[in-house]
Amino acid sequence: MEERTAGEFKIRRAFVGSLGGLLVLLLTLTLVCVIQGEPPIKAGLVGMIAMVVAALLAVSMSRKLEVGPDRVVLHRFGRRKILYFAEITAMESLTIRKRVFVTLCAGDEFIILSNAYERFGELVEVLLARVPAQSVSDDARAMAAAPPVRRNDIVSCWLGIVLLLVILWHQLYGGG
Repeated sequence: MEERTAGEFKIRRAFVGSLGGLLVLLLTLTLVCVIQGEPPIKAGLVGMIAMVVAALLAVSMSRKLEVGPDRVVLHRFGRRKILYFAEITAMESLTIRKRVFVTLCAGDEFIILSNAYERFGELVEVLLARVPAQSVSDDARAMAAAPPVRRNDIVSCWLGIVLLLVILWHQLYGGG
């Protein structure tokens, strides 16, 4: 197998974009509720849901994995964690309904990755090329041969967008 180059991996843009669209619609619905004089509890609940989606969006946008020749660096919302490949004692994977979790362990430190990252197959190949071979589990090798693609999170966001568009339409044109 040829040596894979290092790189930067982020959460899939399709997910981040759909989450951003969901947030815009939630904020719009909150504003419409306030302008139309809806009960404060209604606007408040929609606003709280918007805050949760905003937090998820901020975390997803800030999450970045840098894979270098000698280390992996995970950036997460103002924090970062570094693991050096020479110190990694285990690379394992777990698959649950097409959601893959890959763990990299180095003593008490660990990083958990999922197939929410863009170019996940490439990411796994790069990790396999750099993590000490004796540290890679058979499950991780088997998963790397055909990493599953998960689109359910994106589909869920788009269903939420459609639902919010229907609610907004009803709020604006259906008599509120």
